[in-house]
Amino acid sequence: MMIQREREPKMPCGHAIAPDSLTTYCRSLLTAGKFIFLCPYVDPDNATIRCNKEWSYIEVRRFGVLSKDEQKEFETRISENYLKKAMGIQECPGCQSLCERINPKDKRLTCRLCSKEKGRRFDFCWHCLHEWRDSGTTKCGNEECSNEDHRLRILRETKEKYVVGVKTPSCRACPQCGMLIEHVAQCKHMVCRCGVQFCFICLGTKGDNGWQCGFFNTMCEPAARQTNIPGL
Repeated sequence: MMIQREREPKMPCGHAIAPDSLTTYCRSLLTAGKFIFLCPYVDPDNATIRCNKEWSYIEVRRFGVLSKDEQKEFETRISENYLKKAMGIQECPGCQSLCERINPKDKRLTCRLCSKEKGRRFDFCWHCLHEWRDSGTTKCGNEECSNEDHRLRILRETKEKYVVGVKTPSCRACPQCGMLIEHVAQCKHMVCRCGVQFCFICLGTKGDNGWQCGFFNTMCEPAARQTNIPGL
């Protein structure tokens, strides 16, 4: 796979990759249990210089020119991989075994297998998946780690649009599992991969008695831009 600056089309980070290569690369990440896409560019003159800028699924879908079947495949895998993480399970970057965090707020995880093999405690960061380098428990000490769930940044920066005449963020997090969903059609009622049905405008979920916010094409009071996500 070739990643260069001179080629077109370019990803938002400035590096270019052919659509088929982009799709293949991102599919390999999903197969490995990931749900975050990072630019794999490595400086040919200095292997220590890497891009590692995050590509959102929306960008991958657009630049990879994903077919409807590929979109369904990617969205299903992203949801499955995320739900695994939402349950408190993360893949160790050292041995790829699954590690569980006891406290949902823990950012520093310990891999027992790597610790036993290395003869010392091996900890890694819940967010960036790199070995923990700091002596504390709140920041891992890796410069490239934002110490923030990537979805919060997307929710914070997403543009606004009008949905059935109501101004609202164009991307929302599912109120049950936290999966990011972009609004692409006029209907305000969404169905997440986790099974929950919710209103894209007010974020209310469908109850046993139906929708509390009216029909699919009626206005309702918009919920504020989300600043927290279930499971974090």
